[in-house]
Amino acid sequence: MSSIEVALVPTDTLLHALRVMERRGTSLLPVVGEQGGLVGLVSRAHVLAGWKVDPLLPVGLVMAAYEGRRGGGYPASW
Repeated sequence: MSSIEVALVPTDTLLHALRVMERRGTSLLPVVGEQGGLVGLVSRAHVLAGWKVDPLLPVGLVMAAYEGRRGGGYPASW
């Protein structure tokens, strides 16, 4: 079993997520819940799309906006 070296929590902001991505040289980060279990992934594309609304949005809100959306695309409210 491998451990997650770097992860976000749903309350982390998009600003924080982008900084971590840039520092780590990655475009995809895991998001873990209170118990440390994986609750989803957030991509650089999702972060940048949400950034247009507000860089201080929580990662969990952006994940919820994309939940169940097949084929990509921005949430209707954006």
